Amino acid sequence: MGLKRTSCSEQSALSPINRMVIVADFGLNVQRYRSEFCNLRFSPPRSCPHCAEAEHLIGHGSYRRTVCDEARSFVIRVKRFLCTLCRHTVSLLPSFCLPYRHYLTSTIQRVLSFRFEVSSSWKTIGERFSSSGTPGINSCREWIRSFTAASEVYLKHLLQQLAHWQLSPGKLELAIADVSAKSTSPEQLVAAVPHLLAWLQDNGLKVPEGPKRWLAVVWQWGHRVKLGRLV
Repeated sequence: MGLKRTSCSEQSALSPINRMVIVADFGLNVQRYRSEFCNLRFSPPRSCPHCAEAEHLIGHGSYRRTVCDEARSFVIRVKRFLCTLCRHTVSLLPSFCLPYRHYLTSTIQRVLSFRFEVSSSWKTIGERFSSSGTPGINSCREWIRSFTAASEVYLKHLLQQLAHWQLSPGKLELAIADVSAKSTSPEQLVAAVPHLLAWLQDNGLKVPEGPKRWLAVVWQWGHRVKLGRLV
């Protein structure tokens, strides 16, 4: 991606006053992202998300972040840019991460899928991860609570977008039928995901691994249209 080669020792003498996160899909899993980070090329956003001025974002090093799955943790670096006008920073968070969550998106997705795709009980979810002990049931409950709270806003906006995107007869009706077959907002949002993926692919937008990474795709789409935190 982009034009500027990142140096792992890159530093800046300027002091940023705030940080904004932009979700970026590098097409890499966490292991490859870690090993290739120093050789990746990063593009800054054309304009600063804080002051909206264009062409004033410069490389501003990176910071460490820890993410984990069910078996181990990984220390990664997150690329950062600085606006030379307003001096706010912008970070490119890989889509396999979620803000404020230590676990990988794929791990969180597995928990949500158990609950909202196959209606697993809390006991079943706890037993699924009992051998490793991670994630703990309290973390699982928190992810499910957060996803449930955000699902109504995400679902409403997604259905509005599907109506706006409707290009051929029957697609919107099929989406509504799939959503209506579910009884709760989080279940309905999960049911609507294949229709979001289909639209993205039909319009030539890259959807790495598609349904296998539906949470990352929905989170990246929702972040782009400013729907706020998903999990």
